[in-house]
Amino acid sequence: MTDNSPFHESQKLVRCQVVNRYQETSIRFIEIGAFKLWEYLMTTKHGLKVGEPSLCLWIDEGEYENNANVFDRAGDVEEVNRILVELFDREYGFSQTTTRYARTHETDQVLDILRSHIPKELCNSDSCSIDIVGGRVVQQWHPNARRNILMGLEG
Repeated sequence: MTDNSPFHESQKLVRCQVVNRYQETSIRFIEIGAFKLWEYLMTTKHGLKVGEPSLCLWIDEGEYENNANVFDRAGDVEEVNRILVELFDREYGFSQTTTRYARTHETDQVLDILRSHIPKELCNSDSCSIDIVGGRVVQQWHPNARRNILMGLEG
């Protein structure tokens, strides 16, 4: 998507509740295109229960502020950061960007988890960049919906 696009600073997400084996719950925000695969991985590999999926739109802070009067009336609003992890593999000559979303008050915890998955020598080098972009999610409720959210091809 080009920088000129009005949607450059937004992303469709699925907000869901995750329950672990100790019955502890947390909220996750997953890009809509990756949700079904992520849900499968979380339930089959990690034994988590994923429930209450709802569609929301993440908007960067600047765009949100420019249109707050519209977004505030569109649904429930929650402060959520976009976390961008950019890694450059010098040996293979390519870079990889990973994007995660976390509620503002949980961002430090998510950063610690992400850093734990990066080799220390890479994490503390100029081949690793972690940026946090402030934003909000707007979640619309669809109480009369008769089917699950359409998240790509079915079956």
